[in-house]
Amino acid sequence: MQHPDRTRLDSLDLLRGIAILGILPMNVLGFALPFEAYSNPLAMGPLTQGEWWAWRVSHLVFDQKFITIFSALFGAGLLLLDAKATRAGHGTGWFLRRMGWLLAIGMLHAYLLWSGDILACYAIVGTLAWLLRRLPSGWLVAIGLALLAVPVLIALLLHALVRFMPAEAIEGMRLQWSPPREELERAIDAYRGGWLEQMPQRAMDTMMFQLAVFFLWALWRVGGVMLLGMVLLRSGFLAARWSTGAYASIALAGLAVGGAISGWGLRWNEAIQYAAPDAMTIGPIFNYVGSLFSALGWAAVAMLLSRLDVPASILPTLEGVGRTSLSNYLLQTAICTTIFYGHGLGWHGHVDRVHLLLVVLLVWLIQVTLTTFWLRRFEIGPVEWAWRSLADWRRLPIRPREA
Repeated sequence: MQHPDRTRLDSLDLLRGIAILGILPMNVLGFALPFEAYSNPLAMGPLTQGEWWAWRVSHLVFDQKFITIFSALFGAGLLLLDAKATRAGHGTGWFLRRMGWLLAIGMLHAYLLWSGDILACYAIVGTLAWLLRRLPSGWLVAIGLALLAVPVLIALLLHALVRFMPAEAIEGMRLQWSPPREELERAIDAYRGGWLEQMPQRAMDTMMFQLAVFFLWALWRVGGVMLLGMVLLRSGFLAARWSTGAYASIALAGLAVGGAISGWGLRWNEAIQYAAPDAMTIGPIFNYVGSLFSALGWAAVAMLLSRLDVPASILPTLEGVGRTSLSNYLLQTAICTTIFYGHGLGWHGHVDRVHLLLVVLLVWLIQVTLTTFWLRRFEIGPVEWAWRSLADWRRLPIRPREA
């Protein structure tokens, strides 16, 4: 049964809290290792048996799963914003200001702190998705699936073109996938330097992420998932309104199918030793597809949790992380850059994949503790408060007694 003190929209905060914590085991690779090591486990050299298992767990459980959930929730949030704007009499300008300030936060985050920022992408893609928000659900599903297919088609086309490429171009792909050790060391040394010394490398990594990754992957993947997130909210799925049996069936099927597809890809990539160009083209398709099913399965698990009696402190804690998800996303960056970059401990390139999972546990503990402390005194997260105040052009209340 659903807990009597809970409302159905608490399910969105619960799922958002799980998602924001679930993206860290993959994002930590972007903080701790060179860019190439995020997708290619052998970019830094051979792995120990323990590191292989850490990679496999991260890949099967976390890779693209929770960022997919977060993207779906952003799409669902667009519908809630639309309803809020209608009630408050806000025009399109209010929404554009909101997305404009999110874009500004994302750009500052990317160029000043961490190149792996996703907020700028959400601001741009979210604005495009907003234009489609009132289409019938059938249209949203069709457009969403079509967008999701684009990166797969790009990968298959690139794979087909490889046979016609000159040897120099293929060698260039291999060097891009597995750069020479001295090139990796240059990037590592840059991030071990002071904040100003990091800037050129961070700017280069950011531009690559915001251009190549955006147009080849993020625009289509994030946009497609946002549209599907709208449909999931309309259907009641994300509001915990489906039956317990339906959620249990979707959880089992989604995790089983998604895990099988991603696991198949894991074995395929390991069989070819993550060698380019195949590992760059065909290799990512397995998890790209599998993660969609797994994300739906994990979302169903969260909806089950929101309906069941569990220890009283667990769900409110996760919901609190979800209510302050933007602040917590940036908090992850603040903690991890302090650990791994030269203006802090300078551990970039020094921590193996096994111990990175321990870092994740530490950051989770810090986030949960600080979030609980903050929400005892304030209604929303500090960055959420600043963002909403800027969008409304007025100082909004932040303490519960002011609400």
